[in-house]
Amino acid sequence: MKILLIKPPLNRNLLVPNHDEPLELEYLAAAAAGHDVQILDMRIDANLDRTLSRFRPDLAGITAYTCDYKASLSVLQEIKKFDKRIETAVGGHHATVLTADFALPFVDVIFLGAADESFKNYLARSASGQAVEEVQNIALVKDGALRFTERAPVTSNLDLLPFPDRRPTLAYRSRYRDTMNNRTGLVMTSRGCPFRCSFCACWKIMGGKYLARSPESIVTEIAAMPEDVDLICFADDNTLHSIQRAWRLIELLRERKIRKKFMMYARSDTIVKNPDLMEALKDIGLEYLLVGIESFKDAELTSMNKNLTSQTNLEAVRLLKKIGVRISPHMIVNPEFTRSDFRELLRYTQEMELYRPVFTVLTPLPGTDIYDQNLDRLAIHDYDFFDFTHSVLPTKLSRKEFYRQYGKLYTHSYSFKRYFQWRIRDLAALGRPSRRKAIRNPDRIPFIPLLMLHAVGFPKFLKVRRRHKTEPYAQAARPRPVS
Repeated sequence: MKILLIKPPLNRNLLVPNHDEPLELEYLAAAAAGHDVQILDMRIDANLDRTLSRFRPDLAGITAYTCDYKASLSVLQEIKKFDKRIETAVGGHHATVLTADFALPFVDVIFLGAADESFKNYLARSASGQAVEEVQNIALVKDGALRFTERAPVTSNLDLLPFPDRRPTLAYRSRYRDTMNNRTGLVMTSRGCPFRCSFCACWKIMGGKYLARSPESIVTEIAAMPEDVDLICFADDNTLHSIQRAWRLIELLRERKIRKKFMMYARSDTIVKNPDLMEALKDIGLEYLLVGIESFKDAELTSMNKNLTSQTNLEAVRLLKKIGVRISPHMIVNPEFTRSDFRELLRYTQEMELYRPVFTVLTPLPGTDIYDQNLDRLAIHDYDFFDFTHSVLPTKLSRKEFYRQYGKLYTHSYSFKRYFQWRIRDLAALGRPSRRKAIRNPDRIPFIPLLMLHAVGFPKFLKVRRRHKTEPYAQAARPRPVS
């Protein structure tokens, strides 16, 4: 069969578009070994008609996060208009948790959860003319209704999966870069999460399971990645959950003399409990850690079921600064914030000397606990706005003021004023040897990159300030104004 796998176009609302390789599609390409597979990354190449005309696929599949839902529907609809004989398939987070959203005339089959096995089996049965109803973990769309097949557990041994097939994305490889222009490559080392944060659907998608690959398998894949990849990003939520596995990973990277820059996610309690591990990771190339600080208030951390304290977050930040690992701290902006809350969050960011913060608006993604708890409170139902920078819930402040305060978090955190303040402090400390190590901070952004960031970011800031004018906010859901 001729299989076309599609990454949908970028959501126009995203402030910082993602330009990582479509790892999920590369895994599906590996599962489709023996078939003729192409990947169309519509974030880079939006010419769907040209690809359909040249390739003439038998089946076209697309992956969809919630904010990609409408774009994915548009693509699937265009495929059926081009040739109604092309089978259309969809999978991913949104299709798994809100399957009924895809019960549409231009969708044929929906893959639920991790599709490594179900996709392979579906292609095998479809190519040989066998009944696809025997394939587990799918939903077939017939006359607007869904017919679910048997649900069954997926493989618990991730080492049995073939490595992702990166050949279909070779043409796009030079475009997969992070915000600092590093050429990036993604590696999946685990699936699921053992924790139960209320704002996250990761653990629910996996049915509460946490599965991890062996260090040997991970290092073998890293060694085979394209040589021009500068930064390897561990594309899972809890790479360091098993400390023993992390130490073995370090040992193998050293043995094979693999020198790359790495980026990972980590919980602050893991960081604090394992300072030696953090230093060893830094020694083998760890450049960035994405740390979910989430909040500076213990009460909020408790309400999110984060199982962390603000003190632990503080200790983690201090440790990473000490050993020279850059921090990308992610913090959640609650729609219930007042002006005082915004000021406190900004003050916290500055006092902690966090120079690369990411502020995400609390978003009840389908499949999360907070989605179930707030479904009847949604003020925006258009999935295009489930982008973590719009508030799809009512805000305590007026919408105009909320986005003004939200924009200020970024403009003040990445301001030239902060840059010159730390430069002056550094110059004042030059004559004091005892202070030289104390002023070292790997997160500080040099002047030229900061200048470029402002050049790119200013239009985005204006976009944030005007969000209240363009969002489809339900007027009836407006709360009474707060004095």
